[in-house]
Amino acid sequence: MSTKSKDVLSLSQFLLRSKSLNLYRDILRTTKRIPNKEYQTELRQFVRQEFENNRQHKEEEVIKSFLNRGRQFHEELLTALSLSN
Repeated sequence: MSTKSKDVLSLSQFLLRSKSLNLYRDILRTTKRIPNKEYQTELRQFVRQEFENNRQHKEEEVIKSFLNRGRQFHEELLTALSLSN
């Protein structure tokens, strides 16, 4: 019986990971409201690439900074969509 050793996340790392995934899902859900399918696809690709590019960061302060920027981006996206309707 073999077991693979995995890095165990601390509670704060686990919570940050959860917040990151929730933000990612929220942004993707919001992009579905973009009427232009081309813009929708382009923005989804951009968001995915940004999250992938920053996936390797382990420092909590850096992750918190990215989360704050992501939340701000999400709020701006929601505002822009509400103004366009």
